[in-house]
Amino acid sequence: MAIIRRASGLRGLFRSLYPTAHDGTYVKSTTNAGAGYYPYTATDPTKSLDGSSSGTSWSSGSSGATNQRFHIDLGAPKLISRLYYENYHNTGSDTDEGGKNFTLQGSNNGAAFAELTYATDTNWTEITTGQFAQHAAANSADPKYIIVPATGSYRYFAIKIADNWGDASYMGIRRIELQEMY
Repeated sequence: MAIIRRASGLRGLFRSLYPTAHDGTYVKSTTNAGAGYYPYTATDPTKSLDGSSSGTSWSSGSSGATNQRFHIDLGAPKLISRLYYENYHNTGSDTDEGGKNFTLQGSNNGAAFAELTYATDTNWTEITTGQFAQHAAANSADPKYIIVPATGSYRYFAIKIADNWGDASYMGIRRIELQEMY
């Protein structure tokens, strides 16, 4: 089921697009902190946006505060118009673990999707760069949106996250959704 959100200040509606399944086949990351922090938990709209981060967020491994890739396979090429995200928090704290500077890439090459080495950009097209806002220090939803320029339709998307908001060990995201305008 698609979630539809009206864009404030923009014409049109946005429809959230999800991987074929919320599992390790369709959503991958360079590292993860293990059970409860797999990358596909951050793409699953049934997961809570408040409370404990375990089972509701992606978090890198303990030495993953920089240079992480987060890959999503939509199953078919799609033209993305917006990125919706909720940056990392654990019951309103640990917001310094949230992703900060990022690059969004698109590809239609399965080998590119499978390669999770941060510096390897073979068969990826850069779509945009930017900065994720740090999550508010509150145990509640804090939705943020980034408009994505139309550069083409892609099946695979990579979010390369260079750093976080200051934590020395971990990096994470509570929710990430690719959205199309219609």
